[in-house]
Amino acid sequence: MKSLTLTLFGGFEARLGGREALVLPRRKARALLAYLALRPGFVCPREALMALLWGDVPAEQARHSLRQALVDLRRALPNGKTPTLLAEGDSLSLNPDRVEIDVAVFEELANRSTRKALERAAALYTGDLLVGFTLRELPFEDWLRAERNRLRERALHVLRQILSVEIAAADLEPAVQTAIHFLAIEPFSEPVHRTLMRLYDRLGRRSAALRQYHFCADLLQRELGVAPEPETRRLYESLAPKARAVVGTRPVRLLRGRGDTFDASLDVSVTPDQAHSDCAQLIDGP
Repeated sequence: MKSLTLTLFGGFEARLGGREALVLPRRKARALLAYLALRPGFVCPREALMALLWGDVPAEQARHSLRQALVDLRRALPNGKTPTLLAEGDSLSLNPDRVEIDVAVFEELANRSTRKALERAAALYTGDLLVGFTLRELPFEDWLRAERNRLRERALHVLRQILSVEIAAADLEPAVQTAIHFLAIEPFSEPVHRTLMRLYDRLGRRSAALRQYHFCADLLQRELGVAPEPETRRLYESLAPKARAVVGTRPVRLLRGRGDTFDASLDVSVTPDQAHSDCAQLIDGP
């Protein structure tokens, strides 16, 4: 097992040997460790680190602050014969043989094409990079914003791939969960809302499909002040008559969005052959 485990998705957590929590009281020592962790093995000049974390103070003061942060790290990090923090001349790096970083594992798995690897990558993405972590240093905030966006897009690409594979294999229930996971990260993606509506429809859960439309419409209106795209509306209108048709089921009451309701019922008359033949139509370019 690696001597240091870093979890940077969804916050910041550092553990020694995967168990004991590593405590770094100084915020900039944590920022320095996270920055180096996203480049394991990459040699970073001290001047670049000073500009990133202490860019608004004189050079001598920035150099002193960096030394203090390094003292904190060396005290906290495991050393031994092979140190975790490597210093080469005027440059610093983390020893990749001594550190396991969730972001690095995620990126390695995301580069593979197998369903199992992609699912493991998706499971690692538990939230944006360093959620809740801020510094009053514009260069660091700019870097962090760019990295968050890059990794979020990478996670969405992974979920798109998984969703395509699941639908092609007619694994509709797992596809529903993948679409929900996608929307938890990017809630304004109407193509994925439509895909989820179609999945619910093929599973005979038309009430859920209609609720998904109303959730999407309310979200877009509340957060962006816009109505759903015409294609989303047309899909809803094509499903609503099916939901109202009674096919051996009792009507149910569905929430319309803001207190209003309408009558609908579940239509479970879709045959397995019909569902299978329609699988290729479910993905709407998420």
